[in-house]
Order: sequence, then structure tokens, then C-alpha cells
Amino acid sequence: MRVRSTYFKVSNMAAELAFWRALLQMEPLKEGSHWSEFMIGSTRMGFLLNDFGEQWVGASCVPVLEVDEGAMPATVARAKAAGASVVLDGLADPKMNSIVMASPDGHEFELCNCKTHD
Repeated sequence: MRVRSTYFKVSNMAAELAFWRALLQMEPLKEGSHWSEFMIGSTRMGFLLNDFGEQWVGASCVPVLEVDEGAMPATVARAKAAGASVVLDGLADPKMNSIVMASPDGHEFELCNCKTHD
């Protein structure tokens, strides 16, 4: 068994894809009006349009994206410029060394210099 994908329910596919394109600096593997996905390594990160009336705010799934320490400031700046907000900034804490942010649709994700904690 393996994790094939993880996905977010989104209210605005175009805005969410624009955000993730800017942050990941890549194009989606698939792009559609109701389903889109990026391939990150061997994992698919997908987006499903919530056009069926479900009420929600953000997701309880938080993908952790490993970022090289030297690239962290530029990655955080790129995320903010694309519309992300800071949920929890633990970059100054050597035990955490990561930052939790939220996309424009409220989906949390973590940018982490995880290699220092393996």
C-alpha cells in the first residue's frame, strides 16, 4: 500500500492553482475545471472543486513541503506574494524550524527545513 495522492476541496480552482503554481514554481500535471493536480516527487497533490455545496473552512490535512534552509526566505516570500498568510511561524525555534501558512482558500501547509531534524 502507498499514498497515491492527497487533495484539497477548493472553492475557486483558478485562484488556488495560481497560488500553488507561484509557490511550487511548476505547472500542474493535470488541470481541469473540477479536478487538477501537481506531481511532487511520487505524490500527487490534487484539488477538487467544491461545487456540491459542502460547508467547510480549510482542510485538516497539512502537507509538509521540505525546503532547503538557504531557500527558505525566498520560498516564504514567494508564498506571501502569492497570497498566503502565516498561521504559525516557528522558523526562529530550532526545535521546529518551520512555518505553517495558509493558502488563499484557507488550506494550511508547512514549509520545513526537515533535514536538520531527521
